[in-house]
Amino acid sequence: MALKKTTVICNMKIVVISVFPPYRGGISQFNEAMVEAFIASGHECIGINFSRQYPSLVFPGTNQFEHNLESQSVRLAVLDSINPFTWYRCAKIAANEEPDVVVIPFWAAALAPALTTVARRIKTHHNSSRIVGLFHNANSHNAQSWEQIIVQRFVQSIDEAWTLSEDVARTIKSRRNNLSITTAFHPLYQHFQSLISRSESRKLLNMPEAPKMVLFFGLIRPYKGLKWLLQAASEILKSKENVVFCIAGEPYSAWEPYQRIIDDSVSPDRFQTHLKFIPQDEVHIFFSAADLICLPYESASQSGVTAIAMHYHKPVVATNVGGLKEYFKGNPIGHTCEPKDVKSLTAAIRSALNTEPADAAIIEEWNKKFSWDAFTKRCLSA
Repeated sequence: MALKKTTVICNMKIVVISVFPPYRGGISQFNEAMVEAFIASGHECIGINFSRQYPSLVFPGTNQFEHNLESQSVRLAVLDSINPFTWYRCAKIAANEEPDVVVIPFWAAALAPALTTVARRIKTHHNSSRIVGLFHNANSHNAQSWEQIIVQRFVQSIDEAWTLSEDVARTIKSRRNNLSITTAFHPLYQHFQSLISRSESRKLLNMPEAPKMVLFFGLIRPYKGLKWLLQAASEILKSKENVVFCIAGEPYSAWEPYQRIIDDSVSPDRFQTHLKFIPQDEVHIFFSAADLICLPYESASQSGVTAIAMHYHKPVVATNVGGLKEYFKGNPIGHTCEPKDVKSLTAAIRSALNTEPADAAIIEEWNKKFSWDAFTKRCLSA
């Protein structure tokens, strides 16, 4: 039998246990914005940060931190993903706050043992706390069977689930049919700097101003389908169309296969690569320079890049996969295509580049549905 949700009163006490700045990346940014939204809605909310997210030997990137950032929400950093003693300590600290709600985001199976122990121990110390698992995805991307087992233990340890897409909600429901699930969405970010002029942004990126620019943005991992975009770009460039393609993000796998596609194209000079993690204070430069954002994902639960594009009113071509397609049904900036299909992706890019941008007022009206205020009301109300 599903847990019955009750109407939430104001002035609740909420604890969020996850990564926050100075950890880099979308999950950290999401958590900081979420805590701020809870506080703006009249609740008391604090964050408990990781003291170590991943051991450096297994982290695929160059650095886990943006050292010029700091959280305004974190009470302390105590949770070490590989030190069980800190899991118990974190749970006790959280329980001593006597929170009404504890939100524990999930996005990587490697962290599931720590998160599961924390969730269970909080209930031992403070049984009246409502433990919420906030699922950015239902499994790690390309999950192995052992990962599904430890994720299942986390699913069994919570009182309620929040998801950011119907696709993830269905998967969680299949794992535990009696779990109360609230399906929300990925809210739009407000912390990035404002757009600058096309000419200024192109100058900063050392790119010509005239050609239209297609941007692939974010960490480069196999499931994000960059190879399909590079193949589609090669087809477009055969027609000598005045387009450039910019890839901005840190590779989490070997770059060489992608570089071979670029080198074999008719115009390798029409590709620009920034193979590094793009810090928060540079994001606006790339989106200012872009005419179109491309998300050629092979699979997806949702996408923080989508939220950035929507915030900046930038047109998007995205594949019709998973939770990603939910964000573009009726979305005035959206153009969709089939995954792993060069012909479909090529046609969608050409169409999007030749379509007049949607009216700003129409985009703003659509974006209101994805505000942090709407997210807070959806998740904390009956």
